[in-house]
Amino acid sequence: MFFYTRELVAPRLGRGQGLQRFKKRPPTNKCLERLRQSLIHSTIHGMLHVIEERHLWQRSLWLAIVLAATIGGLSMYSVLRARLDEQVLVSLIETTQLPVYHIEFPAVAVCPWSHVNWERAESAMKRFLPRNPDQELRDSFHELLTVLELTSFENFRSASVLSKRNLTVLGSMSMMKLINYLAYRCDELFVKDSCEFDETPYDCCKLFVPEQTEKGQCLVFNSLISEHSQKIQLTNKFYPYRLSTAGEESGLKFTLNVSYAFVREGSRIPFGMNLMIKQPRQWSNKMMYHLYPHTENFVAVHPSVVETSTNTLFMSPIKRRCYFDSEKNPMYRNSSLPYNRENCLAVCLHHVVLNTCNCTSPVFLPPIGGVRECAVTDGQCLAANSDIFSYSKTRDQDKYINDSRRGHFCDCPDNCNSRQYQMTLNVRKLNYPKNSTDSLIRAQVYYGQRVMTKIITKLKYTDLDLLANFGGIISLYMGASALSFVELGVLLTKILWTRLKSRYEKCKS
Repeated sequence: MFFYTRELVAPRLGRGQGLQRFKKRPPTNKCLERLRQSLIHSTIHGMLHVIEERHLWQRSLWLAIVLAATIGGLSMYSVLRARLDEQVLVSLIETTQLPVYHIEFPAVAVCPWSHVNWERAESAMKRFLPRNPDQELRDSFHELLTVLELTSFENFRSASVLSKRNLTVLGSMSMMKLINYLAYRCDELFVKDSCEFDETPYDCCKLFVPEQTEKGQCLVFNSLISEHSQKIQLTNKFYPYRLSTAGEESGLKFTLNVSYAFVREGSRIPFGMNLMIKQPRQWSNKMMYHLYPHTENFVAVHPSVVETSTNTLFMSPIKRRCYFDSEKNPMYRNSSLPYNRENCLAVCLHHVVLNTCNCTSPVFLPPIGGVRECAVTDGQCLAANSDIFSYSKTRDQDKYINDSRRGHFCDCPDNCNSRQYQMTLNVRKLNYPKNSTDSLIRAQVYYGQRVMTKIITKLKYTDLDLLANFGGIISLYMGASALSFVELGVLLTKILWTRLKSRYEKCKS
């Protein structure tokens, strides 16, 4: 026999001269040996018994146990994965002690019941009618002002009476300019030097500025909708104002004059005010309180903050049912207002008006550029379709409710980060000093508490929860850990390398 480097040879038998090469150990056996040596030290429970048990039935039993545990662990993982794919959202109270100074004080709007100050009716006639109008035109204009007293997008039916008159001469008149000219002004409503905020006196006409709402032009405090209020923000870094205290005498205080002279003689609309509480960047709010003459009104505001966690950003807004500030609702278009549900409803309603009567009404709704304003001659169309404008329907409502009203539908989910106001109103009779001839309305708007509730909405299960639960299940069923998967990866790499090396040596030889 002769020994050669790295291989064993011997003389060939019965095949002439030469040397006979002994076969190497099969590569498969080498892989099995490496697998055996690796699994002996594996951190996966049971694999040691699969390799080391002497009898075949014992090894088979342990192998079946390991496979059953593996299948059970993977089955539980599929359940966890299904929970994650459901993308269930939960709302939790994060805190009930969030200080109120974290948010801006709400905007407060004062809207007279009547949109027309009849003391300016005569001057309006001279301002908006042609020179030397005949009696019929004057009567038509007077009836128009009567209709405008209560006109809003909740009450357009009264405009139908104008269809009986010839309004061609008034067709070019701007309704927005007319209504805003007839609206009550700050110095006509507020008692001088009666306004206070945060126990600091203010000029009422510097606090309350004219602003368009769904109730027409109102006088609004702490808002960011009108151009005038936006200019205030540029010059005052503390605007919109905030408040850190709570309770009566701490918030906004104002006093209004009850001016019966502004009311039309014989009118069924008495002198009174609507009080609207809304967010500073909100166009309008349908929830209002009535302020009656000779009363003192105390409005306690209880705000709450609703936020949605950023771990829901990958979800579609349709499934999340809300929009973040960085997202754009395709239904919310042609508006510079920041997105929230109330602004979306107002913009949607304006597009319904545009599609129905081919005109816009910026005196009541957010303006749409490049489209003509509804004129007096469009009153018949607005009145005929008032049931569309005054009624907002929900999706698939017609399948379950038999409602004759046509209404309109607006797809306006909530904004993911929003505020909600719960309010309580207490009213008491105003006591005047003796021999006083005043007729007043007093009001206070303040926080009911110094702290508020913060609610956060987030995913019930996240990828991190899936990883943590999967680790617990694998440990429970198989006794494995992250290192076990590393070991498995290293083992598969070694076996693959052994196979490739054996094939390479075989091809080389």
